[in-house]
Amino acid sequence: MRLNQKKSPWGKAAGSLFALLLALMPMLTSVYTTHVISVAMISYLCVLSVYVLLGLCGQNSFAQAGLWGVGAYLAGNILTKTGGGTLAAFCVAVLGTALTAFLLGFAFFRLKQYYFTFASIGLMTILNGIFINWEPFSGGALGMKGIPTFSFFGWSANTEQSKFYIIFLVCAAATGLVVLLFRSPLGRAFMAIRDNEMAADSMGINALLTKSIAFAISGALCGAAGALYASLSGYLSYQSFTYNQSTIYLIMIMIGGTVSPVGAIIGTCVITLLQEGFRVLQDYMQFIYGLGVIILMIFQPEGILGGGKALYEHLRRRKERAKESGSCKRTKGKAS
Repeated sequence: MRLNQKKSPWGKAAGSLFALLLALMPMLTSVYTTHVISVAMISYLCVLSVYVLLGLCGQNSFAQAGLWGVGAYLAGNILTKTGGGTLAAFCVAVLGTALTAFLLGFAFFRLKQYYFTFASIGLMTILNGIFINWEPFSGGALGMKGIPTFSFFGWSANTEQSKFYIIFLVCAAATGLVVLLFRSPLGRAFMAIRDNEMAADSMGINALLTKSIAFAISGALCGAAGALYASLSGYLSYQSFTYNQSTIYLIMIMIGGTVSPVGAIIGTCVITLLQEGFRVLQDYMQFIYGLGVIILMIFQPEGILGGGKALYEHLRRRKERAKESGSCKRTKGKAS
């Protein structure tokens, strides 16, 4: 079981530096770039949800964009129809999406092996159909308009910078919670199921309940992303919450790697840079993504992060062998 992987001594420093640089971005970039990064951070929460479900628990879902949509529409309804504030909308979105995912997981995870993946494709299709046709909930094909921005106790986030920092804080908190989950008994139960479900059963782990909890946590992250997106964009359309978007989230985690939450960050950054840097090739992006994933799976199936860790371990072992070799030579020289 891949429970405790040796970390680079520079890992925490690099993570802290990245967080600091990200926090400074609104002061160093344009309003448009700040908005792009805000949207990317929301995508990161959905990719992080894939990491929890796939990287930790070994379950593959194509319904994450649908769960993101559930959270977004729940928050949108609270904000536009009940007069509830941002905190109320956020809590309803997170808890509502988590409960939805748990109940669906409890039904779907009775299916073994890859049949859950097939069921998640069906779920994504159903959710997208609901978003299109259930007008009282989603606004139908015209979408949901007039969603107010973030507001807390009379203060409203009227600038892109203030919106950025709200999203940044939520992402930082979510990352910290997932790291704690990774190190917790529940996280170890997830990984036991991922590595060998039959062995996990023999250890007394309730696989159905544990996988359903993993799906619920994954759903909570999607719900948080949905609530943030609703207040950031002010408008929701069913066209945002599609099967293709779920596929992109999977591509992001495959590119970054599933060995730690850092893979979600790397994958989100790579795809966002591709989308923004090659807008002229927008019509060919699906082909580029697909080709990139094929090449990656052939040469580096554990993603960029997995490749980086493998390279670090290779260099570390090479350095240790060089030290041992030098020590042996010095010993022989003294003996002669």
